[in-house]
Amino acid sequence: MRVTVRALNSYEENDKVKVKEKKSSSLIEGNIGKAILLFVLPLIAGSLIQQLYVTVDAIIVGRFAGKVGLAAIDSINTLFKFPINFMNGLAAGATIIISRYFGAKATEHLHRSIRTAVTIAFVLGIISSFGGVLLAPQLLKLMRVPADIYRDTLTYCTIYFGGLWSLILYNMAAGILRAFGDSKRPLYVLLVSSCMNILGDLLLVGVLHLGVGGAAAATVAAQIVSVVLTFLFLAREEHLRGKVHVWHLHFGREHMAMMIRTGFPLALQSMLFPVANSIVQASVNTMGTDSIAAWSICDKLSMLIWLLADSMGPAMTTYVAQNLGAEQTERVKKGAVIGTGISVCAVGAVSLFLFFGSGWVGPWFIDKKDAELLIPLVVKYMQMMAPFYLFYAIAEALSGASCGLGETVAPMITTLLSICLLRVCSIWVILPKFETMECIIWIYIASWIVAGLAFIGLFWYKSRRKLQENR
Repeated sequence: MRVTVRALNSYEENDKVKVKEKKSSSLIEGNIGKAILLFVLPLIAGSLIQQLYVTVDAIIVGRFAGKVGLAAIDSINTLFKFPINFMNGLAAGATIIISRYFGAKATEHLHRSIRTAVTIAFVLGIISSFGGVLLAPQLLKLMRVPADIYRDTLTYCTIYFGGLWSLILYNMAAGILRAFGDSKRPLYVLLVSSCMNILGDLLLVGVLHLGVGGAAAATVAAQIVSVVLTFLFLAREEHLRGKVHVWHLHFGREHMAMMIRTGFPLALQSMLFPVANSIVQASVNTMGTDSIAAWSICDKLSMLIWLLADSMGPAMTTYVAQNLGAEQTERVKKGAVIGTGISVCAVGAVSLFLFFGSGWVGPWFIDKKDAELLIPLVVKYMQMMAPFYLFYAIAEALSGASCGLGETVAPMITTLLSICLLRVCSIWVILPKFETMECIIWIYIASWIVAGLAFIGLFWYKSRRKLQENR
């Protein structure tokens, strides 16, 4: 994205107005560490709530709809990730642009960019829903859904796709709130919608026995409620002065081009990353049942690592974009270092616990009769990986900081090369020489190390050049 603060400053003086910042959510003033912590903690909490909801949802469906219902949902989970990940990438690009305008206090362009972002989400959401419903039968055949669960799966898929527009619109609206440095209200909305979803599951699946169709309907209803709540927050947002509503559709050519140029690399990255991991998982699946089960337990134990590191990425994106827009160049550099340090410390603490405590926690996820065989493998794998999670934390934080500079193509290329391509090529070239689970783990470790070092160099180079341009 070639949007400099100098360009923002060239807009008319009438376009810059004083906006009263809330101290609790300001990222462009006050203590840097405190500001980042207050912003990232709700993001982490939101991710934890989502994981908890997914677990509870699976329990309810499995309990009342049986294995057929559970299999019907799990068989197509990856199918929804492609449109959702793509739109989340575009939403991230819009958040970067909006954060820059917010930091620069370019009010008129802030309003136009938000209306354009909402319009993009609305139009593409409708297209995604319509296309998903229309193509659902062909997609299920492509996914090779078994005949005994095909009917239930088609029902779930059709209803979920029919409401996909609401999830896309919510993600964009929540991204706009976060662009203002407000991560608390999206968390409140997520809490309400998750509770509604669970209650809806209990009513439609548990009481009315509507099966997977009821589960899908409960999810869509909760998503629609989340859209209504987030737009109510936007309508009352003091920075917008009541100028943004869902019916205020507006295509700003300049802003739309900037959002697509910034967001498309992130969208492409979000779609390709699961593909690379699926290729690696296919290799894991050749290592035998014990290795697959132990690897699955390790993934569950590492969940907090992913939540902490992945939450810092978007937090750093918003922080850097706001401060760059506000011409706070010193805060940009200091914030990147402090934010990365916070992530490294948090991930390091969890890694230390996993290194020494995986043998104690691991049995929670497996039957006692299998623990004697699997837990030694879990401990071995975790002790291999735990010391290197720090590099993943560095990569995620500095990737987000680099995106906040408006440079989304370089982070995408760096991620795809250092993680995706490195893993896939190693699986094809190195793994056949060893054919061990340990080799796959070292491939993961190598990708984290390379990515961490690569993003240190990338952010140093890009930030130095970008900050010089804006002086």
